[in-house]
This record gives sequence, C-alpha cells and structure tokens, in this order.
Amino acid sequence: MAVAPTNTGRRPGRPTQRILTIDSIVERTLAIAGREGFAAVTMNRLARDMGVTPRALYNHVSNRQEIVDRVWVKVVEGITLPDLDPADWRNSFHVLWNSLRDQFRTFPRVLLVALDEQISPQGTSPLRLKLVEIALDFFTSIGLSLEDAVVVREMLLADLFSFALTADFSYDLRSDEDKATTFHPVPEVWLEKLPEVEVPLTRQALKVSPRTADELFNKMVEARIAYVEKLLGL
Repeated sequence: MAVAPTNTGRRPGRPTQRILTIDSIVERTLAIAGREGFAAVTMNRLARDMGVTPRALYNHVSNRQEIVDRVWVKVVEGITLPDLDPADWRNSFHVLWNSLRDQFRTFPRVLLVALDEQISPQGTSPLRLKLVEIALDFFTSIGLSLEDAVVVREMLLADLFSFALTADFSYDLRSDEDKATTFHPVPEVWLEKLPEVEVPLTRQALKVSPRTADELFNKMVEARIAYVEKLLGL
C-alpha cells in the first residue's frame, strides 16, 4: 500500500531556509565587502546569498547600518600587533608593516569603509583606541616626538591601505605568469604599439621594475625607515 507524502508546507523546489545568526550575517557581509566593497552589500543581496528572505535578516539585525558597524568592529577586533622592540626598531618596522599588511590583504576592499560608509558610535571598539596607543608608544619610545609619531603612524596606515588596495589586490588576482609585470610603469604592449614615442627611461624601467609585491613593499618600508632616521638625526 502506497503511503501518501507528508505535507511539509513548502512549495516543491523551494530551498529550506538556513539557520541565521548575527555572526553568519557579519561573516557573509565581510566576504562580499572584502571582494567587492560595501556598495555591493544590500539586504537583498545578503538574503539571496544566504538563501533566506530579507525579512529573516531583520529578525537578527535592525538595519543595514548595524551590519556595517558590526563588520567594522569584527575587523578592528581581529587585528593583532606583533611584539615590537624599540632597541631594534628598524627590524620592528618591517615586522609591524608586514604583519598588518598580511591581515589587511585578506579583505582589501573593506578598507574603503571610510569612503563608502559612515561608521556609527556603535561601530567603535575599545581595541581601536588601544591599537593607536600601542603604535604611538612604540614610535615615541624610539625617540620620535609625539607630533612626528602621529605623522609616522599616518604614513603606516596610508602605506597599508593603499598597498592592499592598489598593489596586493591587483597582484593577487593575476595569474602566476603575469605577476612579474604587475609593477611595470606601463604595459609593455603599449610601448610595442607606439615605438615612435621617445620614452627611453620608461622602456628601460620594464627591466628594473619590482617583480613581486613583496619586493615592492619591502622597498616602501625601507623608505619609511630612512625617513625616521632623518627625523632622529641618524
């Protein structure tokens, strides 16, 4: 005797809703924003990606702003600073710059949050303040004035944000065979197409340009060290 199918209350072919949590919403937002920027994050996009309805999201968060704030708190609270030695500050510069670079490299376009979004007071983390204090303490402990320490910290952030967005992001998306040409001043094909243009230095630069993102980043850190040496009168 055939058994009648049980009525589940769902239309045929309709996917079962996934179990939502605030953490899963934040993780998914971070994944989208990390690749595409916050402009790509809408409630409809989140719901579609997570296999739920937009209404289901509102059972866990009040609005999109809350999600953005929570994502930024997660990013900030996930940042760790390495141990820094003022007595060996040059090496510590390399350690600090590279440690933060590695952390930002995983979600480069999230760093555009200051341009794409407004972070509300709810997006402020105590750790954000502590990270500033640790950096300023290190820079002043090597002999910089507080005024110079503030400037060097801004340089650090500018280096990291710009490199993650314009250098690492492009470099990481390229195939292995194309990576070596990432930092050519212009594509070689442009020069081949316009052989009559007299740009001898640009043509020579193709042979001496950094071949890896690590090589270019290391030169950037060395430039910052040289600047600090000048400030310290070394």
